[in-house]
Amino acid sequence: LLVGAPYEMTGTYQTGDVYKCALSKRTNGNNCSKLNLGKISLTNVSERKDRMRLGMTLVSNPKDSSFVACGPLWSYECGSSYYSTGICSKVNASFKFSRTIIPAFQRCETFMDIVIVLDGSNSIYPWYEVQDFLINILQKFHVGPGQIQVGVVQYGEKVVHEFQLSDYKSVEEVVKRARSIDQRGGEETNTALGISTARSQAFKQGGRRGAKKVMIVITDGESHDSADLQQAIEDSEKDGITRYAIAVLGYYNRRGINPEAFLNEIKYIASDPDDKHFFNVTDESALKDIVDALGERIFSLEGTSKNGTAFGLQMSQAGFSAHNVEVSLTDATPLSHAI
Repeated sequence: LLVGAPYEMTGTYQTGDVYKCALSKRTNGNNCSKLNLGKISLTNVSERKDRMRLGMTLVSNPKDSSFVACGPLWSYECGSSYYSTGICSKVNASFKFSRTIIPAFQRCETFMDIVIVLDGSNSIYPWYEVQDFLINILQKFHVGPGQIQVGVVQYGEKVVHEFQLSDYKSVEEVVKRARSIDQRGGEETNTALGISTARSQAFKQGGRRGAKKVMIVITDGESHDSADLQQAIEDSEKDGITRYAIAVLGYYNRRGINPEAFLNEIKYIASDPDDKHFFNVTDESALKDIVDALGERIFSLEGTSKNGTAFGLQMSQAGFSAHNVEVSLTDATPLSHAI
């Protein structure tokens, strides 16, 4: 006898579960045992299992004595929202977990790999203003399984990987690491090298297939390797990397230098159109003023697909059932479906 127990506790969470109970009269005492299906978790998903009511829906398959147990209120996190799509576990005749069925799951639109390309050359001053900007923008990212990964490279004459995309799994972790990033310095500003290294290495080391690629470039001066910039941008375009570029004008304003050539270069680095991907600030301290706008523009990618249609998921709290369906393919294999 299978018994659904949707209020069953798994550790500190009320996940629900399923019990199997022997019906033999020879059995004495407690003849029921929990299958511990509530312990099963998905990787690469920010799931919410508490009160998911596993065992509320049960359906058996008389063909092979397997069964499907569902938790209709299982949900997962996308950005600042939770989507309750429900989840099912298929169990074989030996009461061993076979596979997970998620009938209405869709990948989050916050499934992004973001690499920040940070100018750390000598002309950046004061460094703590740049570091504060980095921390503030990181705090806006929904870092977690199935959502955002973030990496940071710092460049001047050389490029240093401060941390890789897959190094940290939460906002708290990346912010803690960002607080310890020191200015590397350098007499030159090799922006093309920084972009090229981010494209060819940072996005490859821990990058995920299918994730949106976003690069944020922050610099305060024209590149010393401008001859290589065109190739770096063309390669980034081919790799489908959306680029946000920020021009910090502190060095130019402190010395009364015309920044026109510098601004044109940063606009060239930014993806088109410029009004969505290009920023300029008067000095390092003004970086804090664009945090919200930059965050909003990056997350305008969330909610739209390539054809511009709105991102939507159907809720399934009401009306959740499971059925075995016979299908005629090469062999009439019974399938379990959750609806």
